Amino acid sequence: MGDSRSGPGRLDFEPVLKWARTHGLVTDMPGERRLAAMRLDVLAGGALPHGAEADVLLTVQWAVFICWVDDCIDRGGPALAPGWLEAFTAPLRQVLQSGAVPSAGVLLPHVSVLAGLWERTAAGMPTRWRERFAREYTDFLDATEQELALRQAGTRLAVTDYVRLRRSTITLLPMLTVMERTGHALMVEDQRVDSRVRDLRWALADIAGWANDLASGADDALAGQDNLVAAIAREEECSAALARVQVRAMIDQRRRDFASTAQALRTTPLPTNRREELGRYLALVEQFMSATLHWLFTTGRFTSGTNASAAPIRRPGIDARSAPRLRTRPTPGPDAIDTAL
Repeated sequence: MGDSRSGPGRLDFEPVLKWARTHGLVTDMPGERRLAAMRLDVLAGGALPHGAEADVLLTVQWAVFICWVDDCIDRGGPALAPGWLEAFTAPLRQVLQSGAVPSAGVLLPHVSVLAGLWERTAAGMPTRWRERFAREYTDFLDATEQELALRQAGTRLAVTDYVRLRRSTITLLPMLTVMERTGHALMVEDQRVDSRVRDLRWALADIAGWANDLASGADDALAGQDNLVAAIAREEECSAALARVQVRAMIDQRRRDFASTAQALRTTPLPTNRREELGRYLALVEQFMSATLHWLFTTGRFTSGTNASAAPIRRPGIDARSAPRLRTRPTPGPDAIDTAL
């Protein structure tokens, strides 16, 4: 669990577990152990090392929600009942469009949780920020539905197309937008920097997604899910080992892209106040990337072989007894993402 000491960036994880229990995101001890093993407090605290407790708490609650939704979908894979995913995502889309919980039918935990988080996070935020988050999270939902349709059809994407889709399914962009609120550093929207800010954000999503894929290739193959390593091996007609070398090189290059883009942004001529705003935002993005890679490397989010990780999430339309085994991913070791750390 999280470090219970007080201070900037520190968070007692027990209130997070209590919140998850109250809202139905965990319903038993295996679920609680799995959530604790994810160490999302490490991610949030690392991303906001000097953050107020309330900001770190809101950040980790968003991370819990995002991981819960992602796991719900990932654990079903091709076995999901026809139409289940669309029914699962439709009320989320409604919350993003209206900001209100749908009134009809039985509410699933993820719907009321999103509505509550959105109400707390969007309060006082600019309209353009609200629209951007809604667009980015909708992109994730669209990409997830596309990914499942491709998987069920047995379609494998070319590397370029896979990379584009993965940039949305990794969910880093909406999480980064949340952190503009909790980190008190809004993205600077100015035509002099817009394209480079976009490139910086895309680089962050790519680095995290590719590092994740590098660690999870074997388990993804067992689960019938495509992966950057597999896509490169298929396209280049090479071994998985050689494909992994290429992915490490891609991560290296993407990190260089990220650094050069950040440097270019820092030297862009801007009025003093805009330059200061941009500096705060760049510091937030850089800290979030560092925290994300540290979290992937050191925590139990993708650890295989534990009861906590193997506990299934019960979903409408799937009997728990026949639910497929969780697609677990090994924690990336130094041989996996050494170039990304």
